Amino acid sequence: MVTKEEVMEKVKAVVDEKYVKGLEIGEDGSVTITLSKDTPDIDNVLIRLNTELQKIEGIGTITINRERDKQVDDNAEVTREMILEKLKEVIDPEIGVDVVNLGLIYELNIRPDKTVYVKMTMTTPGCPLTMWILRAVEDKILEIPGVKDAEIELTFDPPWTPDRISDEYKKKLGLY
Repeated sequence: MVTKEEVMEKVKAVVDEKYVKGLEIGEDGSVTITLSKDTPDIDNVLIRLNTELQKIEGIGTITINRERDKQVDDNAEVTREMILEKLKEVIDPEIGVDVVNLGLIYELNIRPDKTVYVKMTMTTPGCPLTMWILRAVEDKILEIPGVKDAEIELTFDPPWTPDRISDEYKKKLGLY
């Protein structure tokens, strides 16, 4: 069983404790960390935190959130199509194709409180840009008026394959 102390030790090796606003450990070994919105060098912190936490035996899903102070327009409509269009702005820099057309988005739900849940994957479990892409997905979703929050879950089950690429991009990439 993963302990809070064990996780906090790894976290403090990466970021000053004053920027850690929350730490939860689930019974399944999942870890949720909430960082202050003013955490310096956030991209580097996200990558290093993810790398360090993966070293802990028995750890499950890793979720790293940032504090939000966004005002939500309760009257704004939020649709699945709007979100998918916005996510097409997140380009995998190594491949040059967006996360939607790459087939990285496995599930997308808009909850009644206007929190958007996305379950997604990477092209490989060792993708060095994982945390950057996850953050970009979260940031793009939060740009949509009416979205209260974004919850991004990373999964590798089922593993991604090139079959998941949209037909349009299979043609552009010469996979047909």
